[in-house]
Amino acid sequence: MISNEDIIKLQLIDGLGRKSISKILSYIDSKNLKLNNFSEIVKLLNSIGIRKVHIDINKIEQEALSVIESCKKAKLKIIGIYDKEYPRKLRIIEDKPLVLYVDGDENLLNQNNNIAIVGTRNPSQQGYEISSIFAEKLTEEQCCIVSGLASGCDEAAHYGCLQASGKTVAVIPSGHLYARKANKVLYNRIILSGGAIVSELPPNLRSQSYTFIDRNRIIAAISDGVIVIEGGQKGGTSHTVRFASSYNKPVAYTISNHLNIVQTSLSNNNIEIIDSFEKLVEFKNKIKIKYVNSTEE
Repeated sequence: MISNEDIIKLQLIDGLGRKSISKILSYIDSKNLKLNNFSEIVKLLNSIGIRKVHIDINKIEQEALSVIESCKKAKLKIIGIYDKEYPRKLRIIEDKPLVLYVDGDENLLNQNNNIAIVGTRNPSQQGYEISSIFAEKLTEEQCCIVSGLASGCDEAAHYGCLQASGKTVAVIPSGHLYARKANKVLYNRIILSGGAIVSELPPNLRSQSYTFIDRNRIIAAISDGVIVIEGGQKGGTSHTVRFASSYNKPVAYTISNHLNIVQTSLSNNNIEIIDSFEKLVEFKNKIKIKYVNSTEE
């Protein structure tokens, strides 16, 4: 088992991706190796042929120190896969994040009543209102709302939850410093209301096209069900639905998305339509029953 700091250093090696690092960590665990510093880890990489290139250890150590100092300054928690605080819902997926950076209450990531509300950045007025109202209603039903802090449906869902004095989780595709600049008011309200903002990226990294997809797998994994307001056939929302389906999480669409459901090639017996508050509560209860049954098996 190696430290979070050393995992961060591995992530700073050019060309070494999450899956490769996971294999390295699995190898270290399987051999029960005791590596006392990053230099010994680099020697191991060269000895097993995973990364036979020159690695500037001093540069990487300085960059890692900068990440850690940025987290301290921003009061972000660093939670690695070996920490007891690491969310169990993420631990069981194959492509799990190696490190999480969390602002706020990390315990929300482990709750059993998390429902994701997602959708397009450019919803209709009706879609925006449905996102907010559904989030408010689910919050009144003791659910925690999960979304992506983006404009449009995500933003509406977060605000709807906050309107009902609830706690909401935002999973972001960038570091916290950029997310805070992009939507400072909503960011601060989420934290002040006892919610959480989580990323697998260091605080000073910008989002990239692939980080939105990576973000969506985390949304799907920490949620017990997913509701799509508008969108879902193309774009980021479709990735969230695909991940939710692969994790066997229930997925629901609003009635405004009905045509998209008919046209989509997704094949998922868990997908259903929500066209009323009654159906919304039924969806929530279905998730609760599914969780109870899974814990009894």
